[in-house]
Amino acid sequence: MNTLQVTLSLDLASIRPIRLAPPPDTPPRCTRCDCLGSEKITRTTNRKGNAGRHYYKYLPCDKFLCFIDDRGNDPTNPSCHCEVSSKTYLAGSEKRVPRGLFFACRLGACDFHQPFRNSRGQHITVSSYDLADHLINLRLI
Repeated sequence: MNTLQVTLSLDLASIRPIRLAPPPDTPPRCTRCDCLGSEKITRTTNRKGNAGRHYYKYLPCDKFLCFIDDRGNDPTNPSCHCEVSSKTYLAGSEKRVPRGLFFACRLGACDFHQPFRNSRGQHITVSSYDLADHLINLRLI
């Protein structure tokens, strides 16, 4: 697996906000069992930057579908199998460094999953918690 560690310097004041694509407005159906997704809320003790976020999950399959917010919903992200722009996620936990960026269906309606790669095809990772916090605060991941 090719990974790339990047040192990144950002002037956060110079970054213009992007207009984010909308989150799903209805729960998706499971492609395996046709059950309807249920809305859940992450625990306030979640240490991955997701505390209190609403999400959809298939309870019978115990499968996470998507977060129900616009965080990471950049309309320039690659299209998923549903032909809508995907959502950017940060994989892994605080115990796994570096944490990889990836794209997944922002509606939770298909099984699209694609690593976030740079122009040389290397998987982009985030190894700094401070950088991850900034990206989360900017609603980019």
